Amino acid sequence: MSKLKIGLIGANGRMGRAIIQVLTASNKSQLSAAVVKEGSVYTDFDSGIHSGIKETGITFSSDLETACENSDILIDFSTHTGFSKNLSVAVSKKKPIVIGTTGLNDLEKKEIVEASTHIPIVFSPNMSVGVNLLFKLTEIAAKVLQDDFDVEVLDIHHRHKKDSPSGTAQHIKEVLLKALERKEENVIYGRHGMYPERDSKEIAMHTMRAGEVIGEHTVFFFSPEERIEIAHKAQDRKTFAVGAVKAAEFLSGKSKGLYNMFDVLGI
Repeated sequence: MSKLKIGLIGANGRMGRAIIQVLTASNKSQLSAAVVKEGSVYTDFDSGIHSGIKETGITFSSDLETACENSDILIDFSTHTGFSKNLSVAVSKKKPIVIGTTGLNDLEKKEIVEASTHIPIVFSPNMSVGVNLLFKLTEIAAKVLQDDFDVEVLDIHHRHKKDSPSGTAQHIKEVLLKALERKEENVIYGRHGMYPERDSKEIAMHTMRAGEVIGEHTVFFFSPEERIEIAHKAQDRKTFAVGAVKAAEFLSGKSKGLYNMFDVLGI
């Protein structure tokens, strides 16, 4: 059986390099295109050598339309600045797409919902198997503990990361808001200065950006008697890359619609 051909958008970034490594070793899928932004200094450079492995024969290119034609599925880990155009081309070429781009605004998220009425899409703020278990465990804990426990979320990433809180932390917040039946007005982002006594419905989000931390997220539940921590620490970007490739393989043969990593993992 022939391998699934996957076109990668944002191929020269940290995640792009990890996905290329995973695809090169895969028995089910292969890299079919490596897309970079127009004018990139990496154009025409071999994607494998750039990723620290052997030559793939797939060079970096900004020609997304040709990449679509040569691919069965797309994976997008580019920046949000070119996201809308990437999604539009995927829809016009009727190509399923896995979206791992973070920092998307509400309008761009609406574009994803609209696009999913035309093509199958997996959209997740984090493709890691472990992080998606973190989401599920957080949901379970919040439903059990309710207002008897104070909730705090800590998001730690490398010093280069631009969005804060991370897309993963934002999703943790959404899981908590739904499970606890609270609203955005119950959320505070960091603390500075004088505050009244903590409100029982408050959810606090904290961010650290330092060093080369790949990604760490911890959800804390505090009561006067005990503390519960649900944490995930990424030790290698390949954990996200493996999940992204799983998501792409999941989309093969799927009908149009919006899917998430819970669908991919069956949890």
